[in-house]
Amino acid sequence: MSGPHEAGPDGGRDPDAAAGARTERVGEGDEFTSSPRFRRRAVLTAGAMVAVMGAEWMLVEPHARRAAGELARVRPAWLLLALAAEMASMMAFARLQRLALGSGGLRVGLGSAVATVFAGNAVGATLPGGSLVSITYRTRRMRSWGASAPQIGFTHAATGVLGAIALVALAGVGQTLAGDGSQLARGAVRIAATCALTGAALALVHHATVLRRPLSAWLRLWRRLRPGAVGGVGVVGAVEQTSADRLLDELAAMHPPARFWARGFGFALLNWTADFFCLLTVCHAVGVSPALSTVLLAYVAGVSAASAMPLLPAGFGTLDAALALTLHHGGVSLTGATAVDLLYRLITPGLVGVAGWVLLLRQRRRSARGGDRDRGDSGLGRSPAAAARPA
Repeated sequence: MSGPHEAGPDGGRDPDAAAGARTERVGEGDEFTSSPRFRRRAVLTAGAMVAVMGAEWMLVEPHARRAAGELARVRPAWLLLALAAEMASMMAFARLQRLALGSGGLRVGLGSAVATVFAGNAVGATLPGGSLVSITYRTRRMRSWGASAPQIGFTHAATGVLGAIALVALAGVGQTLAGDGSQLARGAVRIAATCALTGAALALVHHATVLRRPLSAWLRLWRRLRPGAVGGVGVVGAVEQTSADRLLDELAAMHPPARFWARGFGFALLNWTADFFCLLTVCHAVGVSPALSTVLLAYVAGVSAASAMPLLPAGFGTLDAALALTLHHGGVSLTGATAVDLLYRLITPGLVGVAGWVLLLRQRRRSARGGDRDRGDSGLGRSPAAAARPA
């Protein structure tokens, strides 16, 4: 996988960042299982999952039995198409994250980015905390590559914004295909508002002097209110102020070109569309042929339901209920809708999660050996201009 690389002010490697990255690789992933906060969250999340899945199972158990019989007659050609579509979806998300990191001057190998996306999906689908655990894992991986805090923050923010815009556009297409053209106009308004807020945020961080004064005031207030900070306040305050100024300067230096947003939206739209195509081909694999608009609306409903409960791993329960009920409302029998949901979930997070854990364990073994082989195309030895051009 890619090794650490972070350019200092003079274009060379930052020794502190490299040392931190090396420390980060050793014991990577230990935070997921060692802290008391994790254990408490695990108990609460497990309880919520048992309650949701128990209630759902009581409602769909008769249909699930019949749906299991439907899975025995799956059409192999459609199943292969579904697997290929899901692979394309994961690849598109990896390319999106790689593109966002590249806009900040850090080049990451595509293999490293894809492995991280698969592993992040695996931990998010199986560990308590859901998507929040996945984000934490991907953040740690980016730090191990040498990404700075502004690069990591920009990557998460940009992928989130572009993904939200692409999903709204996909939902608008679904509503239009269903005969409700007014939703397309509402989606356009939401997209325009999101773009305006994103543009305003970028304009704000590019003028660091505007943020420097309120940030300094907040730091002074924090030092006064912080317990046990009586002695040595001047030295600590100077260090904190220097770190804050450096962070603002690094944020102001982030200038993604216009083509980044165009390419990023393309990758985000491909990510959602390929995942939707996986669901569509799964419908045909189990012998169900609903209208395209029905499948699209069911997909958007499932994704939205899962996003509303980010602590549930892979949206278990909420995504399944929204997906099956929307398909059933669109004319699919409840048994057929349940079969679609079961097969779709066997692919993602099922097979995708298995592949992710295999890659994660491989990363851990390499880290235990010192990470000598965990060095992909990270831009080492390239000029900042060359590193800023992801392939």
